[in-house]
Amino acid sequence: MQQNRLLSILAQRHPANRLGLKRVDFMHGDRFGSPGEPIEHAVFPVSGMVSIVVDLGDGDMVEAAMVGRDGIVGGAAAFGASHHLNSSFGQLPGTAYLLSARDLVDIAGRDEVVRDLLIGYEQFILAQAQQTAACNAKHHILQRLASWLMRAQAATGQSEMFLTQEFLAEMLGVQRASVSGFAGQLQDMDLIRYRRGRLSILDTEGLARRACECHGRLQQHRNLLLGSDEAPKRAAG
Repeated sequence: MQQNRLLSILAQRHPANRLGLKRVDFMHGDRFGSPGEPIEHAVFPVSGMVSIVVDLGDGDMVEAAMVGRDGIVGGAAAFGASHHLNSSFGQLPGTAYLLSARDLVDIAGRDEVVRDLLIGYEQFILAQAQQTAACNAKHHILQRLASWLMRAQAATGQSEMFLTQEFLAEMLGVQRASVSGFAGQLQDMDLIRYRRGRLSILDTEGLARRACECHGRLQQHRNLLLGSDEAPKRAAG
């Protein structure tokens, strides 16, 4: 089984029933929750990436947080949340494991370590949403694009991803022409290669230098809340 950091801890601490996990392969656009829908499952991506987005009245959406192989969608169910507040969908194709919300609530209620892990990750989701709001308001599009790509690389562990200009523009809350122009600039700097929707990060350090402070801030938050090692720091015990 491919690994998700949080799911690995749950499986180590509760191996008896293997958690009743269900594997799902998802594509771009596959929904895991919409506003007002009941939270029926916790979603643990092991590859690819899931976006949590805010839907706007005109049909547009803006990304608030991204969830990859170290995270969970629907973890708020463990603390009494019964319905999704925002939409979540597959952004980069991959695989996830589903755990029923009822089982997650039961485990979190009995296991303080798991409960603390889930609290830490929900705090990280909130930190992403807050940082994204500040980033969208203050930072240059080129910086935001570089930062977004760095975050996506960290979430998936991959340097290649399939991303259309339309989708990137929607996630960043900008016009498609802006994404096209600034992606071209990053390509001219030999930081990325972008052809027919397939984007490859060629120079991670160079791209990081072009990114705004938000990528670094979120890495600090992640390390504080979840630990920087292969296993989250709260997993001990």
